[in-house]
Amino acid sequence: MSRSSVFLLGLLVLLCSVCLAVPVEPFLNKRGATVPNLSGSAVVFGAGTYPRANKLSDGSILGVYTAFSGGNNIITTVRSLDGGQSWQSWGVVTQGPSNANDIDNPYVLQLPSGRVLCAFRNHSKDPSTGAYTFFRITICYSDDMGQAWSYLSQPASDPGPVNGNWEPFLRYDTSRSTLQLYYSRENSAVDQDTLERFSTDNGQTWSAAQTISGAGITSRDGMTGVATISGTALMAVFESETNGYFTINAITSPDNGQTWGGRNTIYTPSAPNTSAGAPQIINVGGTLAVSFQTNEDLGASALSNNYPGSTAGKLITSGDGGSTWGNKIMVGPISSVWAGLYDIDGTSFLMMFDSGGAKAQQITLT
Repeated sequence: MSRSSVFLLGLLVLLCSVCLAVPVEPFLNKRGATVPNLSGSAVVFGAGTYPRANKLSDGSILGVYTAFSGGNNIITTVRSLDGGQSWQSWGVVTQGPSNANDIDNPYVLQLPSGRVLCAFRNHSKDPSTGAYTFFRITICYSDDMGQAWSYLSQPASDPGPVNGNWEPFLRYDTSRSTLQLYYSRENSAVDQDTLERFSTDNGQTWSAAQTISGAGITSRDGMTGVATISGTALMAVFESETNGYFTINAITSPDNGQTWGGRNTIYTPSAPNTSAGAPQIINVGGTLAVSFQTNEDLGASALSNNYPGSTAGKLITSGDGGSTWGNKIMVGPISSVWAGLYDIDGTSFLMMFDSGGAKAQQITLT
């Protein structure tokens, strides 16, 4: 055998040994339960819209939604002590006159320190015309489990009338002790991207934004939600509008949100010229669940153009890490919008949505 052959053989053995030494953590749906079933009836979450919820360290669930009262937009917190079967009023994050402010899209998350954060859109409007004059993503904090709140930071801001910032989503990367903020930013009336920022001081200061979806294409990407697939692998879901209609799309990250790719469409409405949008995603004991709203049941009727006013709240699941999706069910009737998801115990979860007020429906996987 020549020296070059010996060298190549040795190099091959070395590479194989390195490959074998790298731990591979494939997606495993250990329970094998992927079929969602409604459990009981939906319960009242709050008198408002855009409900979201997350766990607290004391075992309770902190919920948040946007209320409208006395001419104001009010970011309101609620609490559940029984796994989401009932909700009680808890606190107010912020509020402002609706004619001069567009305060909405709240999302809550508790940090390892115990501090609770709430991110939300916080826009200014001209009271006489309703035109947007300034766009913001604002973050407030609470040190008493979500009752009293104070201003923390403003990670994104842009002057009007374009370049709006919308739909913040918070995630904490424990492996890097880093807070992640995902949100949507308009580039024009027909183009919008999903952006991500990082904070290493629990939300006081933020990195520059990086675009994780929508770069280089003309589409309206938005309403982003993020979940862990397995290990450091993440999946982000978002709506994307092209030619006037929305589909549900996804991208993945192998490194806890540092880099993203693999864009693909995971749900297209069953009827032509209809839309599916406003998705969210969670991992429930190894099953990925994605919620969304769609007007597909109305087909191509005149009402189908009333999006999102004529949408039903639906859900699909995946037991193989997002390669395939199915088991579609209707959770919220027409009209149901702006759903959020919350994992109760790795077997059951809540889908929260606005249908004549914010409601929470428990779902169990079998």
